Amino acid sequence: MTDQNQDAGPSRWEILARERNARVVLCHTPDTYTLTELTRSADRAMRALRDRTFTSLSIEEVSPLFQEYNDTIIRFHEVIQKICGMVDIRYKPPRTIARMVQVQNGGTDNSHMADDE
Repeated sequence: MTDQNQDAGPSRWEILARERNARVVLCHTPDTYTLTELTRSADRAMRALRDRTFTSLSIEEVSPLFQEYNDTIIRFHEVIQKICGMVDIRYKPPRTIARMVQVQNGGTDNSHMADDE
């Protein structure tokens, strides 16, 4: 039996997954599914916030929100790090998180470095 979609070409989702700024996330738990939904909303909101900064919103208005958002990301990283440690999973934070932690600590923190670096 032949697959009817085989000749139809890639689906819309497969094409989107090839985009440079696309990320494909396999959700193995309901927790991850919830997080991906939050991420989609956060991406839309942050894009709009950045687009409107200096035009219809002042930096004084948005700066605390940017800081709160970044603080939340770092806090989430810390929770993930604790969970991984508890269940003995090696966790290497993304470079972006490592840079955020370093900036938050005044540029002197090296705790984000992997043991083998």
